[in-house]
Amino acid sequence: MFSLTPRERKVLIFITAIIFCGAVLRFLKIDFSRKKAVKEMNSALLAGTQNQSEPQPTIINVNTASQKELERLPGVGPEIARRIIEYRQTKGSFIMVDDLKKIRGLGDKKIEKIKNLITL
Repeated sequence: MFSLTPRERKVLIFITAIIFCGAVLRFLKIDFSRKKAVKEMNSALLAGTQNQSEPQPTIINVNTASQKELERLPGVGPEIARRIIEYRQTKGSFIMVDDLKKIRGLGDKKIEKIKNLITL
């Protein structure tokens, strides 16, 4: 086969350790960001920042929601809800939240408002 010098082995172990640490940090970052969004939403509900006459927010699956469910999202009216459903039917499910930018009428600001209220 082939043999490595002691120095080459150390370099190989070092590079492997860096890649492993990077993968672990990437995983933890994704996990913490989702937990942070849920925690923020729960704290807003507990703080009573919403009007009691408004319905409690629920997480809406953009890939399966009906038009009426989509219209409950802030900034999403009948026309945008129709476009979301039409996009799903013609091009398939949304994979990432940024895929919603492909819908005319949904920009960065609206997506920022709804990103904690939706799931894919």
